[in-house]
Amino acid sequence: MNLIVYADFSSPLCYLASSRVDALGAAGIDVDWRAVERAPWLPVTGRRLDSNSRPALEAEIAETLDMLQPDEQLDWTMPDVVPKTEAAVAGYAEAYGAGVADDVRRLLFRAYWCRKVDIGDPEKLRKPLAGPILRGRSASDPLRLYGYAVSMSRGPITTSAWRRIQAWQDEWSALGADALPVLVENGLPLSGPDVPRYLAKMIAQLNVPFNSELPEPERYPSPRVRPPAWWAAQAGGRWLYPSRCT
Repeated sequence: MNLIVYADFSSPLCYLASSRVDALGAAGIDVDWRAVERAPWLPVTGRRLDSNSRPALEAEIAETLDMLQPDEQLDWTMPDVVPKTEAAVAGYAEAYGAGVADDVRRLLFRAYWCRKVDIGDPEKLRKPLAGPILRGRSASDPLRLYGYAVSMSRGPITTSAWRRIQAWQDEWSALGADALPVLVENGLPLSGPDVPRYLAKMIAQLNVPFNSELPEPERYPSPRVRPPAWWAAQAGGRWLYPSRCT
């Protein structure tokens, strides 16, 4: 089985699809998640929701929530901004190459849909991305040493990630499916609401939970030498992550 999903982090249906991909992952089904930007024409600051634009997003959210199964939970809050997701796609592309794509996918969806973070702002992404990127296996020094994955111009750090982003965007365009998410199984595409519906059928057939327990995606790598508990409590930040998940 070869499953590929193309999705945008600002889409409610893509958020639901991501949650269901996690359920499949817990059952041992791998899904190749590829991030795309559905509205590259947005200003770099995104578009603040107002009385004209809010109803359309509210309708998307309502459609998404109507698709939830009785034993399924999807945490969310109404965002204030529709972000230009270029920076989020860049961070995810770097995470994909570093082998921590699933964690960063969950992190970005949760940041936007639960915390109302502007994921189009590279400064807002710098701290949450650092932990998973440092846990990754990138050979690039900015990523490997500092967890730095998104440039100030909202692009990726490495050439390989830039090429990856271009390839994903071109592949999605070639499919001719405007509605996101798009799922391709063995070369055959589905798009829009059909994708989370199809994923739900797969989960039901496997008889696995829709919501699985997953580790904290922002966690930092465990230090080689564990500092004393009193020092970790005072220092905070990354030093607290090895001993707790929030």
